[in-house]
Amino acid sequence: MKRILSLLLCAAAALCGCLQTAPAAAANEDTILRVGLTVSGSSSFADPKLENVSGYASGYTAGVMNGTAFSGSKTITATQLTIRLVDDAFQVSDTASGEVLYTTGKGADHLAIQPKSTLTWFKGYRWQGSFVYRRAGNGNLTVINYVGLEDYVKGVLPYEIDPDWPAEAQKAQAVCARSFALGTHKHTASGYDLCNTTNCQVYLGANKATAASNAAVNDTRGQYLTYQGKPVIGYFFSSDGGATEDAVNVWGGDYPYLKGKVDPYEGKVDEWSVTLTAEEVRKKLISAGYTIGTVAKVEVTKRTATDNVNEVTVTDTDGKTVTIQRDKVRTVFGLKSIRYTITPHQTKAVKTLPVSAALQKIVPSVHQITLDGKKVTPQGWNIGGENYYKLRDIAYIMNGTGSQFNVGWDNAKNCISLFAGQAYQPVGDEMSSSASSAVKTYMPATASIVLDGKDIQLTGYHVNGNNYYRVRDMGKVLNFTVDFDPESEMVLLCSADQSGQPVQPEQPEQSDTPAASYTFTGSGWGHSVGMSQWGAYAMAKQGFTYEDILKFYFTGISLAG
Repeated sequence: MKRILSLLLCAAAALCGCLQTAPAAAANEDTILRVGLTVSGSSSFADPKLENVSGYASGYTAGVMNGTAFSGSKTITATQLTIRLVDDAFQVSDTASGEVLYTTGKGADHLAIQPKSTLTWFKGYRWQGSFVYRRAGNGNLTVINYVGLEDYVKGVLPYEIDPDWPAEAQKAQAVCARSFALGTHKHTASGYDLCNTTNCQVYLGANKATAASNAAVNDTRGQYLTYQGKPVIGYFFSSDGGATEDAVNVWGGDYPYLKGKVDPYEGKVDEWSVTLTAEEVRKKLISAGYTIGTVAKVEVTKRTATDNVNEVTVTDTDGKTVTIQRDKVRTVFGLKSIRYTITPHQTKAVKTLPVSAALQKIVPSVHQITLDGKKVTPQGWNIGGENYYKLRDIAYIMNGTGSQFNVGWDNAKNCISLFAGQAYQPVGDEMSSSASSAVKTYMPATASIVLDGKDIQLTGYHVNGNNYYRVRDMGKVLNFTVDFDPESEMVLLCSADQSGQPVQPEQPEQSDTPAASYTFTGSGWGHSVGMSQWGAYAMAKQGFTYEDILKFYFTGISLAG
């Protein structure tokens, strides 16, 4: 589920990078929002088309908008319309026949179309409400959806949170979405209140709405967040990785209801690692408007009270420094969150085995294995007289011990990420009997390995589609001991909390040479201000109500409406 949700939740991660003015008035049944539509990356259309949805009333009325009130002047019976600018006038024609059905006066500043149907097709999505067309330049048109507040929220919810999530999490999201919409009017210069992309919040009509998502909106109908009796904006994001953050430390502006706090519910949901060469760091800084020479050092120089990154300093070889603060510590480097560490690498790691060790005699391992005196059964290979096992199998059996670690995989980068001390998150194929007498494919492992942001080397082989690494090497870097009893032919593994003599990972030698690259290792996804969606999920799973969730993530708020 997490892989699917990461696609859905990326919208919340990219919410706006500055605080908006809080809503001036409460919502009511007649609240209409003006939403500028962007579809498939385009917000400017040469000949936008409307189509009535089958099973609903057909036809349209053409006219104008006075504020948010529609005034019609022409009834149209066609089911498909094409709207163009012709001779400085808005022209409506029947898409099928090409017949011109309605034309505004020359120089008209807009055209309004009110469908008679409840739902209307536009660019492959079904929308509710009316449509207004304004000039976008070069003969193209901007399309604005005038839609009721509750219908709008129903068009947001399934795009910002999984509609299969617990009902209380969806209700919390509905209140946030409603509060965000009421207070976000940063596009008024373009003739509408908010957009329908991640720059505001994702809204794509009724296509993905479900009975569950609509129920969450209906059950919270009209409700929005307030602080000391005044409406406030319900900021949200994907996951915090352990702690949310004060708005002042991210965007500036001290808002008392947007205070950071340690999050005991979510856990580390989105763990990530990004490695940038020194030159890539320089290019990202230049693209962001900074001036910097050859990068010599990148370091976190300030953290917040909740241990999020608040300042990063980059130093070049001439001693010049660039200081990056607040949310720019995330956005400048293209990172998922503000919760991370930075590890320099002096040289690039060698990722292949020596030629002399490339191919050794290989047979299935027949040795029994114990961990802290208890029998365990990872399936492995004996290669050149040494036992090799999958990292995930060893992580699986070490879970809950002092030597536990988690394993991540980046297929695009052919990179394995290891996180010492973290509980292992199973993927479903652990301890499977993948080692057999039939060796179909066999070659040195080529995957790079990063432990807590540092490049490491493990002797390994790629056998029958899986990577296997020498267990003695694993023990040296992952804090457990490995021994062998020749009498019983048994491999003896001893975790850190049993051996009393944990093996500490080797520390890289310090060097005055500028680092060749930097690895940013972190957790969380988004700006970390307001409600964590994965935190809402976890709290709902534990039996908390949507009001409990909102009052945890927003300080001192109440619900109105």
